Amino acid sequence: ARAYCGSAQYDEVVNLLTGDTCRGFFDNATKAKCAKVVRAVLDIVCGLAPDQLEMQAEVCQNIIKWCKAEKRTFLRQRVEAKLAFILYEQKKYSDALTLVDDLLVELKKLDDKQLLVETHLVESKIHHGLRGVAKAKAALTASRTCANAIYVAPTLQSTIDSMSGTLHCEEGDYNTAHSYFLEAFEQLDQMDDRERAIKALKYMMLCRILDSLTKALKLSAAGGVGAKSDRSDVDLSGMISGKQGVKYAGKDIEAMSAIAAAASRRSLKEFESVIDQYSAQLQEDVLIKHHLGILSEQLLESNLIRIIEPYSCVEISHVASLIEMPQPTVEKKLSQMILDGKFQGILDQGKGQLIVYEEGEKDAVIEKGLQVISNMDNVVSSLFDRAGALTVMMS
Repeated sequence: ARAYCGSAQYDEVVNLLTGDTCRGFFDNATKAKCAKVVRAVLDIVCGLAPDQLEMQAEVCQNIIKWCKAEKRTFLRQRVEAKLAFILYEQKKYSDALTLVDDLLVELKKLDDKQLLVETHLVESKIHHGLRGVAKAKAALTASRTCANAIYVAPTLQSTIDSMSGTLHCEEGDYNTAHSYFLEAFEQLDQMDDRERAIKALKYMMLCRILDSLTKALKLSAAGGVGAKSDRSDVDLSGMISGKQGVKYAGKDIEAMSAIAAAASRRSLKEFESVIDQYSAQLQEDVLIKHHLGILSEQLLESNLIRIIEPYSCVEISHVASLIEMPQPTVEKKLSQMILDGKFQGILDQGKGQLIVYEEGEKDAVIEKGLQVISNMDNVVSSLFDRAGALTVMMS
């Protein structure tokens, strides 16, 4: 298998496991030994040819067919769990979810804790890929519950911690996400898994950037705009100058440091140039790409607010020239901000102007009056309900 993968003869790899080459051995070997060999060879193939997902999926599907014919249930379940992860990597989420749902029904009957942990984790990743954060959290909780009852290998534990950090990051709880990514990073660092450790370190830096800028800009889901952030608000020097940071120094860490520098200066142009410069390091990862998109929107809103703040009436072309962006993009963003209540104003498209209104103080008398009317409405509705109940009882 190693020789075939090394020489890129992937068709021979498929024949090796599912053709006539090893059929005699599989027919005569015990079920336990056969399962052990198949799983070992499959892990070797997936490790040496990680990008050949089609070949991996074909191998798994053929092994599953053979397992069904030979009635080797336990081996089939493990290969199906592997196939579900491969389908997730191929972004075939619906096929992967269907396979996982059927597999979980069988595993819960057998109470195979180890495989339940892995399968629930894959299910969580699939739901996250479909942007179903609530279902992803439920699946991850199920995986953690099963993991508490057994010994979990450090590799699998680091994957669970990384997934926990990812879901907390999606919910905006960046401090908790950072702590989970730190746990995963420390385990991966001890195992010398450089590739996954760098990814965890990047996620830690992303959480620090997002947490600092969210507080500095005071931009939350409610959408308030705050004062200019300070460079020290996004200080990553302690994270990248230590022993571990020096060990993993490279393009990935440079990219995140450049993003932090651009974000701390609230420079949208510099922020976009950094993303273009380090597109391979920043755009290929789904989590980083998604949150950098959110951060870009926050920086754009913050810069627009800072530009229009001194004016009561300003030409949109002037705002576009100051922020160095196309006028249609700026006009669209301003209209969206007005609708979202980020500031009070209207767009005069005939004259190409933005008219900004001052935010007046709320009238306390009107507020109290509306509250009284609402309470009276509740009282009258309650009396009508009681009157209707009495009428039914008397009749």
